Amino acid sequence: MKQQTLFSLLAATLLASSLQANETAALEPVKVTASEIHERDDIKLDSPTNLYRVEKTAEAGTQVFTKADIDAYAPKDFFDLMDKAVGLDLTYQGRKSPFFLNMRGGGNITYIIDGAILPSTSNRILQKIPMSAIEEIQVIRGSTALYLGPSIGIGASNSGSGINTGFIVIRTKQPKKTEGLISAYAEKAGDHPSANGENIFVGTHLGSVESGFSGYIGGLVSRYDRPSQDTWFDGSDAQSGMITGGVTFGRFNINLMGYKDEGRFEMQRGVTVTGALDNSKWYYDPINTKIISSDMGMQWSESQNTLFSIFSTQYNQKEIAESFANNSHSEKTYEEKTNGYSLRHSARFGDTLIQLGGQSTNSKGFGPNLSSSYNRFDTSVLGWSASIEQKLFGGDVILDAGYRQDQKHINNSSTSTTKDSANNDVDMAPARVIALGALWNITPMFSLNGRYFQGTEGTGGDFDLKTQDGSVLHAEKQKRTEIALEAKIASYFKPTLTWFNVDFNNQKSASSNTYTDTDGNIYYYYTEADSLRRGIELAFKGKSNGFDYLIAWTHMTDISTTNVSGVTTDYIAIENPEDSFTGKVGYTWNNYRANISAKRVSEYHQSTSAMGTAYAVNLGDYTRVDANIAGDFKLSNLTFTAKLYGRNLGDEQYATRYTTGYYYDRGRTLGLELSMAF
Repeated sequence: MKQQTLFSLLAATLLASSLQANETAALEPVKVTASEIHERDDIKLDSPTNLYRVEKTAEAGTQVFTKADIDAYAPKDFFDLMDKAVGLDLTYQGRKSPFFLNMRGGGNITYIIDGAILPSTSNRILQKIPMSAIEEIQVIRGSTALYLGPSIGIGASNSGSGINTGFIVIRTKQPKKTEGLISAYAEKAGDHPSANGENIFVGTHLGSVESGFSGYIGGLVSRYDRPSQDTWFDGSDAQSGMITGGVTFGRFNINLMGYKDEGRFEMQRGVTVTGALDNSKWYYDPINTKIISSDMGMQWSESQNTLFSIFSTQYNQKEIAESFANNSHSEKTYEEKTNGYSLRHSARFGDTLIQLGGQSTNSKGFGPNLSSSYNRFDTSVLGWSASIEQKLFGGDVILDAGYRQDQKHINNSSTSTTKDSANNDVDMAPARVIALGALWNITPMFSLNGRYFQGTEGTGGDFDLKTQDGSVLHAEKQKRTEIALEAKIASYFKPTLTWFNVDFNNQKSASSNTYTDTDGNIYYYYTEADSLRRGIELAFKGKSNGFDYLIAWTHMTDISTTNVSGVTTDYIAIENPEDSFTGKVGYTWNNYRANISAKRVSEYHQSTSAMGTAYAVNLGDYTRVDANIAGDFKLSNLTFTAKLYGRNLGDEQYATRYTTGYYYDRGRTLGLELSMAF
């Protein structure tokens, strides 16, 4: 509490002193000239210096959230923003693994922050990342850009039970000039206690591009507190800090980033179908993250470029289990560390681009985590990729092809003390992936592109995945096809129609039946089945005369599984929504901005978790509307901004998962954010 009070006083004092120092100056509208804007080359989608460059044929399946986009949505946190992305749906439960992002109906997503590949604990890491630390987010649907990261999950001995279906790449903020930003907000939802937070960012640029030597350095500190009441128990808080810096000398550049946070996260109480509150009082306190990353680039010539990155992540949590019904208390601690590096070289020969890359990660973990009461692992993933991109007919046709292989090595992996001496020094069967793409610019207005992906997981999964009848689990196989028709009819009307098909073989899922091992640990039996996800996406976007908009509809035409007996089960509107709509409209006039966004998810009635499957429950079926209006004013060399915002203006009490009960949204939230930039 003392830290929060001191932070609030510091932010308030800096704002007040700046106002006092300039009290005689007149307020002026903000005017930004082109010379003041420095666009980072390393975040352009097709730049050879971009560590996460995607093929031209994959750009249709990539959505980019710029800093301006993030400000326009005014999200509560990272996952709230991702729920606004096209084809992504967020589900939430007040349990140990709280957030799930479904990409076009499901799948595994790999998260990357400035080159650091996050482990499976990412859904507990990312909810604390301050939005003010982020400059850009790439949502890459389809994961056919093979050199971005491993095709299988890093961490414990399993491979995430499948091949990745997409990447989300987060790029942190770098100063564009000598600049600073101080911001503070307060918000309230219904009868809940008020939430508040503050952020301070300062940074500067050194040298100049023209001189051949330039650099930057910046730092951010942030905190927030979102308290709760016992009838909900969904509060959280965090304090975080980030340091970033970089140097460019001639054709060589290096960037560094260090991030650290500490917080508390409460697991919301479920409300059963009878209206009773679950008595579990579970929370993480503390829950900590450390990330260090660095990337280096050498542009040998205009057509030859080498990129290298290295990273380290550390995550630890103390899980506390209590009860609202009695005085029971227990504590569990878990820690996970991951280190890795990647090397990539791009070579262009005329209209031919060749990219070669390799990556290595090592992960170590120890302690109880999620439903496992014991974990001890030391695993590595070594992978490499090669791709070629060819322009034909002056760039009217672009073809690409790629191959990737990842192999997981188990130095040690056990979920029981009696197995610590087992499963040592084992190479799992490698995962292999091929990807093909084609883009045809039919006319300057219309283009057609297609992507194909085929991969095998290589291994049947974790050593401890067992079937109830003793049958063997097989390696997952995946085939994905995506075809998109894009039109650039005018700056105010750019529609895109996409058809996608994802075909899984041997997809793993936990059954509702359990078994107990010799140490008394309880595990779920697993089953495997073939599954199919198919659908269409229709999106419209454009800009004109101060207006900008994005409207998208994702419609699932098939979500089904076929078990080993050949029985097919349809899950559309049962365990997954059939339709999802997302949209945003913004308008800018003078020094004012207004935005309104909406998300519509159709109903579904089944929810599966480690506790089993809940049937005939009411999930989804909501329309959430958010809005904000902001004004900028200049006072001497300072820019002041006031933003009034609201989330879930319709006060919808909706839930997206049922485990120990429904986990309802807090409802209508109103807030005010004040900031000062220089």
